[in-house]
Amino acid sequence: MICSIRLSASGFLVVIVSLCFSLPACSDDFSAYIDEWEARSNGLGYFSILGIPSEMLPDGIDNLDLLILGDDLIDGSDLAIIGYGLDTLCFGSVAFDMFLNPAKTFASFRSEDSLIILSSEYPSRTTTCNMSYAWDKDAQILIPVESWISDWSADLLASADSLLEIGEIRQAADSISNMFYGWTYYDTSELSCRFLRAAHAASKDAPKEEALDYYDAAVYAFDIIQYDNTWFLSFSSLEEFLGSDYAEYIEADELAGILRDYAGIFRDNGFVVETVFDDIADILEGNE
Repeated sequence: MICSIRLSASGFLVVIVSLCFSLPACSDDFSAYIDEWEARSNGLGYFSILGIPSEMLPDGIDNLDLLILGDDLIDGSDLAIIGYGLDTLCFGSVAFDMFLNPAKTFASFRSEDSLIILSSEYPSRTTTCNMSYAWDKDAQILIPVESWISDWSADLLASADSLLEIGEIRQAADSISNMFYGWTYYDTSELSCRFLRAAHAASKDAPKEEALDYYDAAVYAFDIIQYDNTWFLSFSSLEEFLGSDYAEYIEADELAGILRDYAGIFRDNGFVVETVFDDIADILEGNE
């Protein structure tokens, strides 16, 4: 265990910092932390900090692990700092005071600012709680620096929304395709209706061939969102549409109008499939 305090010019500051972060230089708890870390050799309950340069670590230590000390992890946990290599030492503990999910927690060294980043992701989401720490080699402690929340999938959905507003339908669909756990972020029927509206609006003022490109982009998006790229042509009766999830997000008359416009676009481009669109529009208008 670490049982010495440096009495250099900065020794007094080291002692103060150590006390502020509850990191005593000598503690009986340290051996208990090491015993618990060794008992969890299967990797459960702790995680390694990846990429720490060896020159930042004490002699005899190759890397650092963070051992979870708490049970109720909704508000985080204290983490014991275990160094291992030729020696196995405990450098006290540090707090992670955000939601902690052991199954999706990662720690790594960020070289651009020499900070250790600890990130913990919620189950079935990419909502991530992050904290950064500075490793003080002389004091042999981790010092909390900053905390923040990030969400990769939420950012991609927001990007898709912005792209739809300017008629970039295929690019918006690509944003959706890069999301993880998409079903927790959007309703598939609502998002499909939103893509249909945006593609239709973009196609109205576009040249003939480009109008078809917007239609193709919408079909591409539907396949990504819900693996059903013909949902808007699949209603055999008005009652079937009204009983579907789509009816919550688009009126039958609005969908019928969009299909009429698409029928015209196909007709203008020399395709004879416009009757399919007109037939479904008739159904939606109650003219079966």
